[in-house]
Amino acid sequence: MTALCLQLIGCASLKYPNWEYVRIENQVPSKDCIYKIQEACSLPTNQCLNWHKQRATSYSANTVVITSNQNQASYSVGIWNNRGGENSSTVADYYYCTGAKNIKPK
Repeated sequence: MTALCLQLIGCASLKYPNWEYVRIENQVPSKDCIYKIQEACSLPTNQCLNWHKQRATSYSANTVVITSNQNQASYSVGIWNNRGGENSSTVADYYYCTGAKNIKPK
């Protein structure tokens, strides 16, 4: 299982180089940031942040600003099994920001 996780992270690093250095913010950190695009994620809650960081690199952005985050739990009960889980919808704006707070790859 660990090897699979390492392979997935390695693949993401090749497809989205330096995605690990993208910042997550709740508001635009400074007026020096340049807006790139807005995208929405509908993956399970814990996966959306990395998804946004990876997608941001596609637009030469280094900062993700979460603008909306909605969590919903949905369950259905059947005769043979129960289904459901937690779903989320996260909307984020992508920016390219300059300044000392940005982490730069080595």
